Amino acid sequence: MINPIRLSGMSSGLDTDKMINDLMKAARQPANKLKQQKQTLMWQREEYRNMNSMMSSFKNLADKLRFSSTFNKLSASSSNNSVITASANSSAGNGSYVVKVDQLATSSTNVGDAFSSAVDLKAKGLTPGEFSITVDGKEQKFEINADSTLESVMNSVNKANIGVRMSFDSINKRFMLTSASTGDISTFSINDSSGALSTNFNIQAANTNVGQNAKATINGVAMEMANNSFEFNGVKFDLKGVSTSEVTVTVTRDTQDLVSQIKDFVEKYNEIVDKIQAKTTERPNRNYYPLSDEEKESMKDSQIQLWESKAKAGLLYRDDILQDAMNSLRRDLTSPIKDISGNIKSLKDIGITFKPFVQGNTKDLAKIQLDEQKLQDAINSNPDEVMKLFTKSSNLDSKDPNYRSEIGYGERLYDTLGNSMKKITKKIGSGSVSDAVDGSIFGNRLRDMNKKLDSLEDKLKMTENRYYKQFTAMEKAIQKLNSQGSWLAQQLGQG
Repeated sequence: MINPIRLSGMSSGLDTDKMINDLMKAARQPANKLKQQKQTLMWQREEYRNMNSMMSSFKNLADKLRFSSTFNKLSASSSNNSVITASANSSAGNGSYVVKVDQLATSSTNVGDAFSSAVDLKAKGLTPGEFSITVDGKEQKFEINADSTLESVMNSVNKANIGVRMSFDSINKRFMLTSASTGDISTFSINDSSGALSTNFNIQAANTNVGQNAKATINGVAMEMANNSFEFNGVKFDLKGVSTSEVTVTVTRDTQDLVSQIKDFVEKYNEIVDKIQAKTTERPNRNYYPLSDEEKESMKDSQIQLWESKAKAGLLYRDDILQDAMNSLRRDLTSPIKDISGNIKSLKDIGITFKPFVQGNTKDLAKIQLDEQKLQDAINSNPDEVMKLFTKSSNLDSKDPNYRSEIGYGERLYDTLGNSMKKITKKIGSGSVSDAVDGSIFGNRLRDMNKKLDSLEDKLKMTENRYYKQFTAMEKAIQKLNSQGSWLAQQLGQG
């Protein structure tokens, strides 16, 4: 579209550009208001996404508390870590292992003779030739030529990844070949018919020493392994040295890890309750609104930031989804678990209680607190009952009204958080697609707003062009009148 010719006050002397700008400010009010509504909606969507992210983090923690593996973690301790260190997986059982280490597993090696003088690894001038190293029946050849250096040949051996490494002992001035694996199966052979390896590196093909296996006695049973790390009855043993006396490895339930998990659960629960309460009770500030581009032009960045922080207040005030989520979370923890046996039947029995009411302090009403000593005592005396408190399942269908009353706290919280997150996602979308195809409530609203804004912008352009046409016509009319007036005055003057 060709812009019309605009005559700005040439005949009338009026500042028509300013007059039209003032008229357009009024005309732009509906569009500006819609832009403010759009910005508010986008801010609100961001607030929801932050809440969903926080819920997702807590949901992941609740997910762990649904499974017995979280409560059955085992730890292994050694009476002498310089000889043995150990760790246990879930298949191990509580108990002790008496271990005596007689021999460590070693690699196969070929240690070269020491050089009588300093060795320059980067010097050329080596004796040309070829040698090969064979590992597990696979032969790898290496060539030494006029451009080779001791360092380049050593690097070529190591980069070949054949299971043998070459190194240089700068203190003793000698080269060494070492197998990557250990035990008597880690052997390798050298073919140096050209003599290049022995001449340049002082390594003799016949001097390869085969590695040895590790030997240990565990609970009276003699064992021989190719590696110093091995698993026995779910316990991983790492042999560090030879022992002249027996070492005891003790496997117990890792109660400290479980205490840490439950402490983390209490902290994360309180964090999400605190966040929900803060957002749903924060009142909107009606005196602040999203700034237009024109308003931002006259403000500093710090002023814009301060203004917008106040304009964003109360975006989730009394939000139904968040309030329902908090009520459900509280109900999850206060409702008793049906058909649970033993002495531990509620969170109170493991030291978790709701904070007491304090006059004038409503902030902590829905928060929980932990008596760590009581928790530790419960875990030490009844670990399986503590586990059941969080992991108990139900044979009922999940849609059965009695289902939630039969499941443990981990299952309840996981379910509640998942449902709340689904509601938020249905409202604001997943964030993985553009607004153009987002079928959420917010996505549809934003799409409608964008269409209306496009339509309003088209109308504003038409309105502005119409104003300029009208003022241009006025200027032309005034110009014509001025011309006629001048002619008339000229005629009268001649008369």
